[in-house]
Amino acid sequence: MKQKKSEEQISCEQLDFDTVLTFVDNLIFTKIGRHLSDPEIILIKGSWDNVDYDEISAGSTYSANYLQRFVGPQLWNLISAIAGTGEKVTKKKLRNFLEKLFHNQYNSQQIEEKNLEEAPSDCSIKINGNPPTTFNFFGREQELNQIGEFIKRYKCVFLIGIAGIGKTALAAKILQQISTNSESKFDCLIWRSVVHTPTVPDLISELRQLIQPTLDSSQVEYTQAQITTLIKELQSRRCLIVLDEIDKIFQKVSFEQRLEYRLFFRRIIEEQHQSCFILTSRIFPNEFKNLIKNQRPLQYIKLKGLNKDAAMQFLLSQGLADEEQCLELIETYYGHPSELQSVVERINHFFAGSTKIFFDNKTTFISPEFQTVLDELFSKSLNQLECEIMIYLAKHITIDSELISFQKLLKHFNHNPHKNIPVSEIVEAIESLENQSLIENVTHSSSKEIHFSLQPVIKKYIFTDPLGVIRKIEPLSKISVA
Repeated sequence: MKQKKSEEQISCEQLDFDTVLTFVDNLIFTKIGRHLSDPEIILIKGSWDNVDYDEISAGSTYSANYLQRFVGPQLWNLISAIAGTGEKVTKKKLRNFLEKLFHNQYNSQQIEEKNLEEAPSDCSIKINGNPPTTFNFFGREQELNQIGEFIKRYKCVFLIGIAGIGKTALAAKILQQISTNSESKFDCLIWRSVVHTPTVPDLISELRQLIQPTLDSSQVEYTQAQITTLIKELQSRRCLIVLDEIDKIFQKVSFEQRLEYRLFFRRIIEEQHQSCFILTSRIFPNEFKNLIKNQRPLQYIKLKGLNKDAAMQFLLSQGLADEEQCLELIETYYGHPSELQSVVERINHFFAGSTKIFFDNKTTFISPEFQTVLDELFSKSLNQLECEIMIYLAKHITIDSELISFQKLLKHFNHNPHKNIPVSEIVEAIESLENQSLIENVTHSSSKEIHFSLQPVIKKYIFTDPLGVIRKIEPLSKISVA
């Protein structure tokens, strides 16, 4: 049996195929969480051996056309995106590209290992709790930098945005980065999901156990005394605590519990300690707006979709090949990560991974998760005026293919004798829709007038009206929305 070569031997010799195949497979799995498929392995082997598509096909169960037109372009784009060198991979360049990539990775690893040997033996910080993995994370450099600055200056930072926009992933990423940063000022990192809506005493008990597991976990009788005890621990240690899906607490708990949470966070924000909370939420709760106005140490970041570069990198990593059509997907779904993921899964499943076939039969998909959120909003959360504004925007943006100005909204809802809705109510309804990330605004560069738009996915939901909520408010004219 052949003895396995050491990495040092490999680095000094020409790579063999088994080594490079393992290297590529591990690289792809680390980045996007899947292994190479059989046709991808066959194609990498043929390209490594400089064999043409017909010869590769002859030794496999796949046609040359399938390997060349479907598997190849997606695979080259995937490897290009994951490598992140900016170099475009082709079949002819694959072997040379992978050899360079392997040696670069090997050299980087050697430097990293040397630095680790010279650094203190334990410079990483354990994350207490169970944050999600971040292996499929793209972009968000600006937001990460902004959060990095905010957590130095504020006691509480909100990450807000519509469902699936990436709030949880971003919070997990910042924890992961800080956990491996030897210069971090935090000595305790905590992740806690609050989707189960714990009471304030239960949450305090959970946090105290995560901050200092050896402490006496017996609860103090009064909630305010428990908060005082927690704040003392936040004074003695510098903790960064993520509470994921905090909006569930303010939606589901009783009025008394809301008051208790309001006081809990007010004390966390206003009293002296050296720790910081990151809270993820679909909306910025009203309870915190006055604290911002009064310049308390609280800030928020409203997340939008991925920028074009990050979204393109994500789509290429999923195997989509045509950059122009990928850009159209990004524009249609506003760079929304989970909606892009959903449409990619459907393209791969129903359209053989071909964006060309998909665009020949173009439609707008709504993921099941996003539809559930919209169902809840339209059936329970939005009032009639908010729904009417959404319907008006959906109709007129579809017809005119343009943004709708605030003046146009006023003319329809306030100056219209059939409606005559007070301006204050219109403004409050728009603010509510913006807070829930259901509409987006753009300020005109010259006139400074504000204009509003709707994501195509939300327009599609309004016109399909799966719960019949829209039809009860206003009959929709038959506008074709694929």
